[in-house]
Amino acid sequence: MGRRRRKTLRVVKRSLPKVFACPRCGMLTVRITSHQDETSQDTVFMVACGNTGCGLRRELRYPTRRAEIDVYNTFVDDFARAGA
Repeated sequence: MGRRRRKTLRVVKRSLPKVFACPRCGMLTVRITSHQDETSQDTVFMVACGNTGCGLRRELRYPTRRAEIDVYNTFVDDFARAGA
């Protein structure tokens, strides 16, 4: 007879979100898409709310690649600054 085997704990790795909250309508419908501009070699991010009633969208350009969460934070900061 031996000791009872202990249950192994799974380590849950959290990932960054793919859909964000809209600062105008408050719904979780903001998606961020990106592509490389051929002429200026900038990374172009399109931030758009999927809510048909809201329709908030913005294009942001960066010379280097950024994480989607950083682009979203810049988008929300600009929205708050323009609204205040």
